[in-house]
Amino acid sequence: MDKNSFDAALRPGFRAALAPSNTALRQAENQAFSRLLDEHGQFLPGASFIRDCPRCQTPSGSASLLLQAHGMHLLRCPVCRLVYSREVINSDFDRQRYQASEASDANLALKIDPHYAALEQDKARYVIQRLGTMVAPGKLLDIGSSTGALLRAAKQSGWLAHGVEINPAAVAYCQQHGLDAICAEYPCVLPAGWTGYDAVLMLDVLEHLPDPLAFLARLAQDMRPGAWLVVQVPNFRSLLITMEGGRNNNICHGHWSYFEAETLSDMMHAAGFEMHFLETYISELDRVKAYPDAVIANAWQQLTDQQLAAPQALTVDDVHQALLGYKLFGLFQKVAA
Repeated sequence: MDKNSFDAALRPGFRAALAPSNTALRQAENQAFSRLLDEHGQFLPGASFIRDCPRCQTPSGSASLLLQAHGMHLLRCPVCRLVYSREVINSDFDRQRYQASEASDANLALKIDPHYAALEQDKARYVIQRLGTMVAPGKLLDIGSSTGALLRAAKQSGWLAHGVEINPAAVAYCQQHGLDAICAEYPCVLPAGWTGYDAVLMLDVLEHLPDPLAFLARLAQDMRPGAWLVVQVPNFRSLLITMEGGRNNNICHGHWSYFEAETLSDMMHAAGFEMHFLETYISELDRVKAYPDAVIANAWQQLTDQQLAAPQALTVDDVHQALLGYKLFGLFQKVAA
């Protein structure tokens, strides 16, 4: 399957069809953001804590400020180059947002919208097919399984697939559709038989973790040598995020680390995983081309150090060849100790 088959920019009418659901989600998220901020846009006392670099523990005071948004100070570590939010919401409130809130309800409504669900199912099939180029079907765990698109695609391809999801409504949706999922936050006690996985999936999970390296190290302990880890994260070096900065909806509470190709592979290597495949997918090229040519050209030159003579002639393939797509997607294998 071609990764362009689930690129929203290449599906006419897709944005318009999803506009009501997207608008409702953005409004719910903005309301949730504002409840934690004072009149100056800073976190209320006790709502968040300050951290150092989650990759190498270099003090945040020595990092350079890239941008501020929603009370967050996004810094670039001078040692490992990871971009991260200095502020992280306290765990109790953060967990509540994913379990029972207007934002989680709006997110679920978007996920089960027929247009969005069809696109996600196409992506899920692509992910499972990519995984299948590395390992034969066996046992699979999806961490953050949401409404089960990956579980469904894996099951259809011969995998014994289990899911862990923090949102009880999403878990109920999976179970109603015959998928094996439990409501929990990994690492957790898993049901009997949920062990010995040949592959673990983590799509749009790593950026949410206050301590992603510790999480990966813990996950590695539960995986046998040679097992595969499939990761998707927002690409901070994407063309659209570079153009929009703090206005982009990926710059938000809940996204605490902001990965690029180099920092993602470095994080995975530090946790004991070897990278075998890395690409970008989902171009967002229609959203990019909605901006003036000068804005597109300036961002392209900033990212590639090359001039872009005709921004409106830019193609999806151009974006991905430069690793400037909206999502980073990689296949990593646990190395022997």
